[in-house]
Amino acid sequence: MVLQLQFPDETVRLKQLVLPVSWAFSKRTADFVVTDCNSYAFNWLEKWPFTISENFVCLVGEKGSGKTHLASIWGTRQHASIIDVSFDIVHEKLYDIISTEDQQRYFILDNADELEDDLMLFYIYNTVKSMNAYLLITAKSYPCNWNITLSDVKSRLSTISVIRIQKPNGETMLSIIEKMLERRGISAKKPIIEYIANRIERSYESINYWVKLIDNKLIDSGSTLSLGFIKTIL
Repeated sequence: MVLQLQFPDETVRLKQLVLPVSWAFSKRTADFVVTDCNSYAFNWLEKWPFTISENFVCLVGEKGSGKTHLASIWGTRQHASIIDVSFDIVHEKLYDIISTEDQQRYFILDNADELEDDLMLFYIYNTVKSMNAYLLITAKSYPCNWNITLSDVKSRLSTISVIRIQKPNGETMLSIIEKMLERRGISAKKPIIEYIANRIERSYESINYWVKLIDNKLIDSGSTLSLGFIKTIL
């Protein structure tokens, strides 16, 4: 799947490049843990664009918060495509992505704050707007905090609706740790989950790191999960 980018200056000689656009991630809704910290974002995307008239949405959350997972749930439902701009492009910073006949109208731009190309953002925005298409953007920070130098890009990004996945609270920590262990086939009693949650940094990235480490240690040692085992790791 590819996207037709339109350029503001038609007198410029365009150099055509075909950029790959892959299908949305295959992550299931059942694997996403809905908590007080992400329920607003989850419910918002459940309604968009059916009852919410917006062409652009930016989903903000810290690393490991599940924003890519949540975006992929929306993308699967809408048969969305991912705009892949994660490789080096030259040719005077001009881009032309050739559209296909099926008129794709739903797109995801993951980790947009890592895209160090103002013009690409500018063209993607203008193209999606002109097509009356829908673009879900994910990022770790608000668009106003991105390293953008072009004023036209800043002004356009300032009009985008932003929904945020909040930092995990105590209840969220417990729910995610339990779900991630369960997904790895590890059954853990509540005291063990609470012990882990109370001793690691309160962040999604920390949860991901420690659950993965616990899983690897269990595999390497051939042990079963117990409070004593967790204490040797933490």
